[in-house]
Amino acid sequence: MCIFLTVIVSCFMTISLIFILNATLISTIMCLADRINHHISLLHKRSFCLHCGHMLLWYDTIPIISVIMLKGKCRYCQQYFGCHIAIFECLGTIIGTLLFSNPPLWITGLFLLFFSLEDWHDKSIHAYLLIPWLVYLIIHVHDKQHLLMTFSILSISLWLVFIRRAMGSGDIPVLLNLALINDLNGFALTLFVTSILALIYLTIKRTHELPFVPFLFIGWLIVILSQKAIILISG
Repeated sequence: MCIFLTVIVSCFMTISLIFILNATLISTIMCLADRINHHISLLHKRSFCLHCGHMLLWYDTIPIISVIMLKGKCRYCQQYFGCHIAIFECLGTIIGTLLFSNPPLWITGLFLLFFSLEDWHDKSIHAYLLIPWLVYLIIHVHDKQHLLMTFSILSISLWLVFIRRAMGSGDIPVLLNLALINDLNGFALTLFVTSILALIYLTIKRTHELPFVPFLFIGWLIVILSQKAIILISG
């Protein structure tokens, strides 16, 4: 009985620590993206309200909890900034916790979250940040299928960017990242789901332009989480 309780407590503590780690990282990524999107230096000392400029105290920046306690408002000027932040932080934390057991998927998810927030706001991303991660994946991916698929994706992407001008150059590293961590079926499904989501968005918004990375991120998450759910159910 004591051993059973010890195992349960140990599992609970481990999951709690992973949850807290992911909550902190998700909140930090959202803060970094917000600063970049508003052209605010990353070297600025503490977090502050974008409306009144008041420095936020530590208890104003607790992931998920602070937004809920403040009801989506600044404590000092009462400007409403939205409860959607808590929803995004909560969803991001849960998904990050689910992906944590697979480091390549987890790290890729963090990168894609940051790029999605950037792309949604400015329709451009700092894609060069992915280069060290891509080099690591290429070094550790030795099977010919992945390398051939990656080379094929690179060739098609370069054609779409520089010949057809159908997408931005920043999308190339993101596509290569997904090609390196997925098998052919997973990558194809990701593009299929992404295309459906993008088509729905373009139809509703009646526009010919869209931030591609957020839809790619959501499509990838749907495929990855669906695969995990199928394995869990069938296992």
